[in-house]
Amino acid sequence: MSQPTTNQAEVLRILSEALERLQPWMEEGLEPLLQAVVDHARTLVNAAFAGIIITEPKNPSTIRYFKVSGWDGKPVEFPKGHGMYFVPVKTGDSLHVDSISGHPLSVGMPTGHPPVEALLTIPLKYHGQAIGCIFFGQPPKTGSFTKSDEDMMNGFASLCSIFISWCDQQNENCFRILTEERQRIAEELHDSLSQTLFAVVREIDRLERLTVAEKSELQARTARLRELTEQCQSELRAILFRLMDDEARPNVTALTHLVQEFERISGISTKLITHGDGDFSRLSLPIRQTILKIVAESLTNVFRHANSPVAIVHLLVETDAATITVQDAGDGISDEALRLITHPTGHFGLHSIARSVAVLNGQLDIFRNEDGGTTVRCTFPIR
Repeated sequence: MSQPTTNQAEVLRILSEALERLQPWMEEGLEPLLQAVVDHARTLVNAAFAGIIITEPKNPSTIRYFKVSGWDGKPVEFPKGHGMYFVPVKTGDSLHVDSISGHPLSVGMPTGHPPVEALLTIPLKYHGQAIGCIFFGQPPKTGSFTKSDEDMMNGFASLCSIFISWCDQQNENCFRILTEERQRIAEELHDSLSQTLFAVVREIDRLERLTVAEKSELQARTARLRELTEQCQSELRAILFRLMDDEARPNVTALTHLVQEFERISGISTKLITHGDGDFSRLSLPIRQTILKIVAESLTNVFRHANSPVAIVHLLVETDAATITVQDAGDGISDEALRLITHPTGHFGLHSIARSVAVLNGQLDIFRNEDGGTTVRCTFPIR
C-alpha cells in the first residue's frame, strides 16, 4: 500500500483532530453540532465568513437549518435557494469561485449580508444524496481559497455528513419514543381513570335510588365511593409521575429529582445509592435517557402493583459498564408478567424497557427476590 503524500497526511491529521473535536457535540443535539461544525470549518480554511445549510430530505428546496459563523449580526432571512451558495445542493459538486461579482450565476447579496468576493461551497452528502452544503466566503481584496482548501473541506464535509445523519436518526428515535409514550399515556388514562370514574358514576346512580331507611347500604355505598376516588387519585399521581420531563435533562440531578419526586407523590420510602466513580454524566446521552426511563417505569410499577413500603434505586458506574437496579420489598412480579416481558402483547412498559435496553446492547434482568419483592436490573456496556 502506498504511503500518503505530505499533503494527504496533513489532511488526515486535520480530519482526525476534527473528529475528536466534534464527536462530543453529537450528544448535544443537531443544532449545537451544526454550529460547532461551521465554527470549526471556518478556522480550518481561515475564512472570514462561513455557513451551513441542511435541507429537508423529501424536499431539497426547503431549508431546515441555517447556521453561520463570522457574521457579526444575525441573518435577516434564510437563503432562498437561488444563489451560488445553494449550487452544490442541486449538483452534488463543490463550487470554487475567486470572484462572485463576475460569475454568471451570481444574483447579488441580500440586505445586511457581509461583503463576499471569493467563495468556496461544498456539498454535504450521505449515501450519495445531498443533505445540504457548507460554504465559505472572503471579503474583497483579502485573497481566495486554494485547491487544498477545497480537497480538505470535501473530506471534512464527508465526515460531518455522517455526524449530522447520526444526530438526525437520534432525533427520529426520540420522536418515536415520545409518540409511544403519548400512546401509552392515552391507554393508561382509558384503562384506569376512565373505568374508575365510570364506576363512580354507577355508585352515584345507586345512591340516588336509595331511601333514608336504607341507611346501612348508604354507608357502604359512600365508603365505596371514597375507595374509588382514592384509587383514581393514586392512578392520576402515577400518570403525572410518568409525565415528568427529566429525560430532557438527563443528568445525575434529574435522577435524584426523579427518586425524590416519586417518594413525594407515592409516599413510599425511596432511596438512591450510587457506587463506582459515580460519574453519571460520563455515560452517553442515549444510556442516560434509557436509565431515567427504566427508573421511572420501574418505580411506577412499584407504586401500582408491588404493595411495597420501600424502593431502592442503585446506580453503579464502572470503567466499562453501567448498571441500574430498582428493588422493592412487595408482592413480587407474577410468572405471567415475567413470561410476557419481551412479547409485544405483554406489559407495555416492560416491553418498552426491553426494547430500549436491546438497542443499546445492554442486558435486562427482572426477577422475584428470595425474600420478597422484585428486582429490575439493566447493565449497559460503555464504549
